[in-house]
This record gives sequence, structure tokens and C-alpha cells, in this order.
Amino acid sequence: MMTRKWMAAVLVGAGTALSATAHAADGAGEKQSVGEYVSDATISTKVRAAFVGDKALSALDIAVETNNGVVTLTGSVATAEQVNHAADVTRGVDGVKQVKNNIKVDPSKAK
Repeated sequence: MMTRKWMAAVLVGAGTALSATAHAADGAGEKQSVGEYVSDATISTKVRAAFVGDKALSALDIAVETNNGVVTLTGSVATAEQVNHAADVTRGVDGVKQVKNNIKVDPSKAK
């Protein structure tokens, strides 16, 4: 079980590092300062880490993007309860101003 969490954390961290340049000029021509970008990257990392530590969620099923403190969640999970739980977990992360929950329910993901 710890190996699974460790692997998920490594994948989440690698994804954050590899996508860093892609999000620096996110939005409709809006540019973020370095401080805003670092803060947004930190928030995304904290949200992903919260998902890794939550037994009801899979960090691998939910993508996290943050822009000016607004976190957008995408992906798919097995139940509507998991959709709501992911938003609740995200709201509990320091620095999150708003959550846009675009997670879809995919019953085929049920265990």
C-alpha cells in the first residue's frame, strides 16, 4: 500500500515539474508573475498530495490545474460522492480561493 502511495506521489511530482512551463502563461493572454505562478503550482501540488493521502480518491484519476488560486479539477471517478469529496478536499487546501469541479462520474471505475 505504501508503495502505491509513493509511486503516485512520484508521478504527481513529476507531472508538476514537467508541466511547469505550460502553465506559466495560462488563460486568455493573461500573464502571471513568477510569484503568482509559484503559488499556483504550490496549491496544485498540495491538492494532489491531499488526494494521494485520501483513501477515497485516486490522485491518478483527477487532474488539477490552478490559476490565480482558482483550482480546476478534471478527470473521472466512480461515484458522485467521490466528485463531491474531491471538491471538499480541495477547498480544505490553504490558498484555494475557488473550486471548478469538472470531474465526471464513470461507473466503470467502481471496484
